[in-house]
Amino acid sequence: MEKDEQASYEKHFRAVIQKAVDIRVDRLGSRGVVFTGFRSTAPVIVQSLDNLPHLHQQYWDHGTTDSSDQAKFPNPMFASLVTDTFVLHYGTDPLLGFHLASAYVPLDPKSPLRLKPHGIPPLHKVVAAARLQCQSWASSFRRCARHGLILRFLAGDALAFCHTLQHKRITNNITANLYRTMYHMEPLALDGVEYATPADAPVSFDVIDTSNLVDHIGAINTLVATSPLLKHSVSPSLHTESLVKQEKNYKERVDSILCGHFPTVSILLGLFPVEYWTNAAAVSTVDETLFDSTGQMHMRLTWKRLSPASKEMLQPKISSPIHIDERPLAHILYRIYLKMFESENLSVLMSGISQMALQKHSLPHHYRGSLAAFISLVKTHVAADWNTVMTEFLGLVGRDSNLMVGMNYIQELILQLHLLGVHSIEMLRKPVGLGSETQRPKGLRAWKDIPAAVCVTLKVSRAKLAVFTKIPRMELGVPAVHCLLQSSPKSTVPSWQNLFASVQLAFGKATAAGVRNSGNFKVQVTEDKDGWNGSSPLSLSFYAPTWTILQEPESAIVAFGVQVTPYSSKTFSKLLGPQMNVFETSLGDEDAVYITKHMPNQSGYAVICASDDAAVESKEISSQATSATITANVDVRGTRIDSFTGRVDIRSEDIKSVLRNNANVQTDQISACVFAVTIGKGALRQYLHFPVPVLKSGSKTRIARKSAYVEVVVSMVAPMDGDVLPYFIYPMFLDEQTPVVWNLPRLKFDCLPMLDTSRLKEESWLTTHTSFMFSSRERKLRDKSMVSPTVSHNDVRVQFKDSLFSMFIGFSGLQGNQARIFCLDNPTRGGVHTLIFGSSLRLDGANRTVVLDAAVLPLTHELVPQIGQFLGALSGVQRCNITVDDDELRLWKQVLPAWVERCRQWEHRSSCEYSVSSKIPLSFEDGHSPICSCGNGKLPAEFMSGVPKWNIVSNHAVRAAISPLFSVPFVEETFSFRSATSQGKPNDDGCKVCGKHKSSSDSSLLRCARCHNAKYCSAECQRADWKEHKKACCK
Repeated sequence: MEKDEQASYEKHFRAVIQKAVDIRVDRLGSRGVVFTGFRSTAPVIVQSLDNLPHLHQQYWDHGTTDSSDQAKFPNPMFASLVTDTFVLHYGTDPLLGFHLASAYVPLDPKSPLRLKPHGIPPLHKVVAAARLQCQSWASSFRRCARHGLILRFLAGDALAFCHTLQHKRITNNITANLYRTMYHMEPLALDGVEYATPADAPVSFDVIDTSNLVDHIGAINTLVATSPLLKHSVSPSLHTESLVKQEKNYKERVDSILCGHFPTVSILLGLFPVEYWTNAAAVSTVDETLFDSTGQMHMRLTWKRLSPASKEMLQPKISSPIHIDERPLAHILYRIYLKMFESENLSVLMSGISQMALQKHSLPHHYRGSLAAFISLVKTHVAADWNTVMTEFLGLVGRDSNLMVGMNYIQELILQLHLLGVHSIEMLRKPVGLGSETQRPKGLRAWKDIPAAVCVTLKVSRAKLAVFTKIPRMELGVPAVHCLLQSSPKSTVPSWQNLFASVQLAFGKATAAGVRNSGNFKVQVTEDKDGWNGSSPLSLSFYAPTWTILQEPESAIVAFGVQVTPYSSKTFSKLLGPQMNVFETSLGDEDAVYITKHMPNQSGYAVICASDDAAVESKEISSQATSATITANVDVRGTRIDSFTGRVDIRSEDIKSVLRNNANVQTDQISACVFAVTIGKGALRQYLHFPVPVLKSGSKTRIARKSAYVEVVVSMVAPMDGDVLPYFIYPMFLDEQTPVVWNLPRLKFDCLPMLDTSRLKEESWLTTHTSFMFSSRERKLRDKSMVSPTVSHNDVRVQFKDSLFSMFIGFSGLQGNQARIFCLDNPTRGGVHTLIFGSSLRLDGANRTVVLDAAVLPLTHELVPQIGQFLGALSGVQRCNITVDDDELRLWKQVLPAWVERCRQWEHRSSCEYSVSSKIPLSFEDGHSPICSCGNGKLPAEFMSGVPKWNIVSNHAVRAAISPLFSVPFVEETFSFRSATSQGKPNDDGCKVCGKHKSSSDSSLLRCARCHNAKYCSAECQRADWKEHKKACCK
């Protein structure tokens, strides 16, 4: 760079950075604190409260995390992106992307990612930890890249990209006639070389991570675009994240995210939200609970294509479409429609007005094409007479009076349904105005083949766009726009107006080709790369039903304007008037209006939501003995699915004869989602796969012996129903003979920081963190049983979590002597069933928690006689007995295989007991192992020290990653300070945060120095509670 160029660049750079600083001060104040950084320090957030804000402020004051005065040059990788239209976000912090807990806890001398013990100022240990991680990650990436790694990039719209991949998978075409973004006229086409043949670049995936796109484009749009791209097997996962506080609490958020009853809409999409149904996660939500008042609400969900099958059938089939009666289905779709467009509902806008609600309704995620794409996908998962469904649905929409502009958008809805092949009305199949002509037809009527839809392109001059440039950028935002067609003042038909929100726009020169008013007329838009800084007019294009244009093909008004929302009305109505039209003309204005068959630069209609070939109508095969169908039953209000009817139709004459002869019919719940119907003594065993967990209690069985069918009616489970789903925690299945855990992220222990157990007594945060396993409801049950030992809470998950809590506290030595050996002891069933050996406690930064690196040794009938010497030697060793009853022991056996699989670095044998028996766990019986033997003895050298005769059993033990089990905040309330203060006597006698009855030094609890009422076991718990306690302190 020449000196003059460099000086000019630096001046411009400083100006742009100053603009970002000014915006930050406007949002946060001169010394505002951004709380998002604390999430990176979990599970030790409290320890970071003092210095993390200082580091964030230093970055914004000096532009660097470096403490050296010499660090004054911007990183060119990021500095090059700083332009007038690209402003650095006010929350930017380079430290956010790293797991910073390792800077706040004592690490073992042999630990990965351990900093040098001396020479680093305390404040900058965090920066040093982040840099060490960056180096480690870079080295790992280079090692991986040596074995072949392909990265493919797209600079464009995520939804358009996904729909193009869907179209490629179905048709092998590299374009779906979509654009790269909404603000460009450049068609999106996949790389011609990479996607030349079906065998090259992938079009279906094992993992799809959508980050927090659902906050920006809506969950329904995201799932409709991405879910068909998942591979058709058990293991593929789709991840969604939300980080926006749009509702009062997590439950409200999950109920609103899919614009309807969450389980019902999930079923319609053919997806299974794992954490919702398991109410179990290895990811800690403690940090979100502590800081939920800062304006963010973090919610991560894993979605699977398949509903979980029985444990005896570990390769669940891809379900056939579920059956739903037409009228109830239409009512469900109608209610989803109302929720999708509730920003058009005046009663919703006026009720409970808040800044949060106004912002939510001013950024609409959906347009009528979104609804059409959603219904298109639903059709592949739901069997019904869809012509009847859509006729009923459109009737409900047409009669609706809730949405202010619902009828104005109905033509766009009907058109989008037609273009996507969902449903077509007679008006589109034969547009009005195509009857006999007394004169030679002209204009649109002169086309040889008049399509049902045509594209209208407008050319808007720069002068008309001045309204956008006059408003300050921070006030302007990104207003939603639309186009409209309406009758002229001289119209001879009743006045009409149609709105179209699916608009494509770009700055550039529009060039016409072909003969105007003919089918071969086309428009090409050459984009102005300078965009707003250029001089070209703005081109806008939208599809409209042909019949509406034929009403007044020359005189009808066409306009471009801003959608009416709470924010846009405040900003634009004074400048544009109540209609908020930016540009207006008539269809006959040939200088500004072009009518073509397709959009500019495109050769066909856009393809959205190509059919999902994973969900195809099951074909009846006459040679089959039976067929099974599942029908979803809708509640009387037409709002949600509340039960299912599983039907087994018998075709085999032999089995029909058995049934007619009064054979016994038995129904058994095999797993959370699967029932087995058994006729006679083994004559038939048919499985019914329900799409979600269901209830055995209250189920009804109908037997039609003459008509030869059996029906089972079951209710849908509520996800908090622990009596029904106590063991449904970490579902496991086989995928090509390899076990797959649905909701446990894999771990590689060798990369995780190892805590220094000799210094853990100094770290009372571990007690607080692991106590957060208990939800508010579970904490109440636990506290009652602790106060009155005779009171039993009968909740096996609470018992299981209590045992886990004892294991982590026992290993750390925070309460009493440190123990490294844990015995699962069921006194009523023969004593100790399993030994667990703790090797080390590791930080799991990615999941914001800790994990115990352990070896598991099931004491089987076969093994015990071989290890008598070892068992005898244990009598003098410190160990912790964990007393369990029958139910909890069963739960331990259910979970242990998942913990083993989570950290597996060895291959399962072809003779693996899981594959041979098709069971995970292998057995719940006493004296039998629930875990396969493939991983036995595959432990690191020096895994355990100080355990006598360890060599005798090490070849029989298997490594496991034992992690805390957290409840899911969008299923039930996790720990909250408000609930803690209202629980009564149990918390009056214990720590206000974690419930402990002694301090970390085994002495009496500390009291608040101001009010002397609140009690705490440690300074950490007091600091964590201060934000809530100060509201009541000394009142």
